[in-house]
Amino acid sequence: MRETKTTAPQQSPLFRLIAFFSRLQFSYLYKNVHNPRVLALFFVFLSGSTALGTIALAAYLINLPLLFPPLGPSAFILFHTPMSAAASPKNFILSHSLAVVVGLWSLYLFLILFPEAGLADVTVMNWYRIFAVALATGLTSSVMIVVKCAHPPAAATALIAVMGYLDDPYKIGGIVIAVVLLACEGIFFNRILGGLPYPVWRADPKVVQQYGVLAGIPKGDESYWEQLAKKLYQQR
Repeated sequence: MRETKTTAPQQSPLFRLIAFFSRLQFSYLYKNVHNPRVLALFFVFLSGSTALGTIALAAYLINLPLLFPPLGPSAFILFHTPMSAAASPKNFILSHSLAVVVGLWSLYLFLILFPEAGLADVTVMNWYRIFAVALATGLTSSVMIVVKCAHPPAAATALIAVMGYLDDPYKIGGIVIAVVLLACEGIFFNRILGGLPYPVWRADPKVVQQYGVLAGIPKGDESYWEQLAKKLYQQR
């Protein structure tokens, strides 16, 4: 009988391809470059600017209102403390979605109860608007706690809604699409390019505790990137 040669898995083209791209991940490069701090700063700059730049480009090309101020602080949380619960897709998407609902509900409630207040006009600021804003932000914060999807920038989304800036379904849809796009970009940069165990949906509390500053948990005088370097060194 003729002997058949078997190729070791490590020699297969697929394995070599995966190994090649794994060496381009942030978690691998950070352990091997001469100046990891420069690499870390470059990664944060690249992920944040590319993520929001892509959304801005999409808004321009398809003429859809995808940009709104809370995306900025949300992107900072997603790429600065990616292993925190607040940065998980679940918290990010649910919090902004609930904020839109609560903000619009608060606005429409006051429009129905006090039609003479003129709150449909975004330029109007009176006592009715003040109470509507207070109700929207307070309810949004409470709902995030109850649903366990805390993400601080979502309170600003509720403020945008209750101020009357989301005056048609076109703008509401734009916010939802933008949030989903940024969440997908968070997965791409943190999990695929970064090589971190960034959650696809829900953050694992055990993983959050393991990553310390990377999860937004201060530890002594260590910086975010010093904590990351120590974590990567322990995984060798």
